[in-house]
Amino acid sequence: MQKTIGMLAVLLVAQVMLTIGMSFTEPNLTAVQPDTPLLETGGLAADRLTIEGSDNQQLSLVREGEGWVLPDKGNFPADKVKVEHLLDRLSGLKYGLAVATSKGAQKRFKVSDDAFERHVRLARGDKTLVDLYLGTSPGMRQVHARTSEDDAVYTVEFGIYDVPVNSGDWEDKSVLQIPRDEIEKIILSDITLSPVPGNGSDLALKQGENQQPVQSTWSSDVLAEHEMLNQANADALAGKLSGLRIGAVLGTDEKPEYGMDAPELVIGLQYKGGAELEYRLGKRDKENDYVLKASTRPEYFSLPGYTGDALIKSAKREQLVAVVSGSVAESEVSPELIDALPDSGFDESVANGDKEEAAP
Repeated sequence: MQKTIGMLAVLLVAQVMLTIGMSFTEPNLTAVQPDTPLLETGGLAADRLTIEGSDNQQLSLVREGEGWVLPDKGNFPADKVKVEHLLDRLSGLKYGLAVATSKGAQKRFKVSDDAFERHVRLARGDKTLVDLYLGTSPGMRQVHARTSEDDAVYTVEFGIYDVPVNSGDWEDKSVLQIPRDEIEKIILSDITLSPVPGNGSDLALKQGENQQPVQSTWSSDVLAEHEMLNQANADALAGKLSGLRIGAVLGTDEKPEYGMDAPELVIGLQYKGGAELEYRLGKRDKENDYVLKASTRPEYFSLPGYTGDALIKSAKREQLVAVVSGSVAESEVSPELIDALPDSGFDESVANGDKEEAAP
């Protein structure tokens, strides 16, 4: 009997020890309350962001002044809005459903140290603020995530597409854009356009958010006697130039295939204050797009084919100038076009086909 009691006592002790051991080794999936912050971002005071992809691609973004730059692109400006949006998203991540804690599970969900979809690091100086692994997606706008300080894998509200590893996705596509009201002249090979002071170029600045923008009025001093500017087309050209968006940064070295020796288009811009800018647009036949060179920047930029085609067409003289002769009937010259240039010197009687007034 005593022998049996002794064996039962040994079994009891073993069971207690096993229970204690399992309490230290079994997955603890309830240690963190859901909806608590996943990351300690240090108030988003980061000055360096690194994104690494599954195929060993790596991207770095560095804060410079009020913006961000791409060191691998010669410190080309990054899209500040996109970077700040990512920082806000990271700061707002919450603990979601805990799904696993084992090393094997980390590999299965692709959030391990050596197998992941994205490895995102935020740092300030030598201090790491965020070290995050992103892996497989269990659903729409969801991803499995793990921090380097935790073995647990969680489901969080995020998307892998929010952290692309291609530098082209982070380039500031609006780097060449200029405010419309800063344009003093648009200089083409056969015509120069200037906004008329006190007209639409100034009024457009006073419009409310819900109102349509006022079209600027343009003038030129190289028009013949029976020529007048097509105001809508002149304003459209100014809009294309001020709102120009690049396709991608091609680098700073000029290549023969860029077509800069015989450009398809050369446009000069003069700002208020006297500063000048020249655009040269070359055709790249093999890529079916254009290459743009701005005199104010060292880089060459790709420009989508449809953007280049539209810009070239808008800059043609026949698009900007309407030719009016004595044989033009009233129906062939719109009243809006005539009214747009009250000081152009255009004789409305000529446009109306008044033979007596128009006869030499």
